[in-house]
Amino acid sequence: MSLRGSALAKRRIRLGAHVWWDAVTSGAFFSRTSLLLSLLIAMTVMAPFQHFDSSDDYLSVLLVGFLGWALLAIALLPAAFAERRLRDRRARVLVVLGAIVAASVARPFLNELLFAVFYGMPPILDDWAARVTSNIVFWVAGLSVIAMTVRSIELTRGTRGRLNAAVATLTRGRQRLARFENDNRVALDELIGELRIKREALLAGTIDFPAVRAYSEVVRSASHRLEERANLNLNLIDAKQPPTPEPIGESSALAMLRPPPVGMVGVVFLAGGLPYTNGVGGLQTAVTALLVALPLTLAADLVTRLLARRQPPTVRGSVIVATWTVAGILMTVLAHLLVDAEDPSKLVPLFSMPLLAIALAACTDAIARAAISSRRLEAVLGLVARTLTSKTAEARRPLRNAAHVLHGRVQGRCVMLAAYADEWELTDAEIDGFRSDTDAAFDSVLWFEAEADSLGREGLVQSNHEDVAELVATWGGVLDVSSEISEEAADVLIDPALSHRVATVVNEGFVNAVKHSEAKAVWLSIDREGSALLVRTWSIGVIERAPVVEPSSRGVSLLGEGARIFQRGDEVVLEVPVPLAAEPTFSAPAIPRSSGMFRKASPRA
Repeated sequence: MSLRGSALAKRRIRLGAHVWWDAVTSGAFFSRTSLLLSLLIAMTVMAPFQHFDSSDDYLSVLLVGFLGWALLAIALLPAAFAERRLRDRRARVLVVLGAIVAASVARPFLNELLFAVFYGMPPILDDWAARVTSNIVFWVAGLSVIAMTVRSIELTRGTRGRLNAAVATLTRGRQRLARFENDNRVALDELIGELRIKREALLAGTIDFPAVRAYSEVVRSASHRLEERANLNLNLIDAKQPPTPEPIGESSALAMLRPPPVGMVGVVFLAGGLPYTNGVGGLQTAVTALLVALPLTLAADLVTRLLARRQPPTVRGSVIVATWTVAGILMTVLAHLLVDAEDPSKLVPLFSMPLLAIALAACTDAIARAAISSRRLEAVLGLVARTLTSKTAEARRPLRNAAHVLHGRVQGRCVMLAAYADEWELTDAEIDGFRSDTDAAFDSVLWFEAEADSLGREGLVQSNHEDVAELVATWGGVLDVSSEISEEAADVLIDPALSHRVATVVNEGFVNAVKHSEAKAVWLSIDREGSALLVRTWSIGVIERAPVVEPSSRGVSLLGEGARIFQRGDEVVLEVPVPLAAEPTFSAPAIPRSSGMFRKASPRA
């Protein structure tokens, strides 16, 4: 195996261990789904067939299987309640695994007792060791697969719900921004038109110091209104229409299957079946089954990958079901050759192998979907937030420019005209000069607004400068953001490149807060420490010691040298030093994101 293949295999093993640990310690291992599926298993592939001699015995096998399942399910209720109340993960593992092992050990004896009570059949206990071992392996593996699948689906649903809600909020922000821009165009056109009309009224009447000063006050008032509008909180603007949620296409059951890791089906199947095979047919039969089943399951793994490669999800699922059904048939043929003709357990591979493969394929797909949907949605969320921030800053620029022009050029020209009018009578040339200068100023306001609008429509505005305060305001529609930026930090954040790097870190922290927490608040602190800005975002929570979806997703180091996540009391803090001078090694890709960081918010600094 190459070094790359070895590293990939190790990463998959670590991923599987992480997902299993999270499912077993989640506090919801015993669920309604596991209850219903365990009933199906107890009455099919793990039914008590040892007393099956003819087709007339099938009803008794089903009845005993159901009663045994019901009694064990009731006996496991204290364990189910306990795992939900325990806070220590290791204690949960002990409770869950201990309960499963105890039930697996008791199940063969309980079934024999039920056969004796209801049908007067003598107990068959000569192969009890093999039956107990098979039960332990099968139920630990089977219930773990069910729990891992359910857990991954729940995590995907929760993450997708939070991110979709955040994206919907930011989408409303884009609608508010569109209305803000439209209103700005109308407001500037009307304001400039009004100023031109009042200027002509001034020039047509008696031009003296009080008249010019009155017009200057009108201009000053207009510039102040523009400044106020430029600083308007866009969350106060109503969106014209609520965003229409994107329809979510329904996936068929076949589309929710993905080839499980190579060898996984064979290992689990043989681990559960070989002890029973050894008890029924002896060591030679067990070795023969191993030598045939292992290559057969590996061949099925390779066939599914070969035929399902680059196929649509539904076709891929069909290939998985068909391939493992054929494998189950071949294993059943082998069982007919090795096991006594009167033993009904020889039919078990026909059902157990395809069902096991389908269960593992569903689990693999659920884990993959959790990773893929999470990465896609958080990338979209981060992009939408930064794009909205940039466009909001661009939308405010024409207003600030207009206020600057009115306050500077137009009011300055009014001051000069008032001084002339106070000293002597104005000439036609001076009046025409005032009209020409103010027209040029008014035209520059409209030209700037039109130019910014044109560039924005063509997507040519690519400002490097990202205002951190504007980014915080954008996220204010999603989270309750409390920020503290020191004066020293604010002074250096005027540098566009530095502001861009800091905004990257801040955006990353906010995305993770939405992705991994149901809280609605997050805190931000930016301060200068030596030759760097220290950026911190935090919220109440507990650092996940093992990432649920993908170990490599804990990409905090990609935010820059010295970046770290640490526990501070009941808070989880993301801390990133951002050098004042640009470093070529700095990178913060949108995918993959940092793993679980934030749970709930805290008011402490």
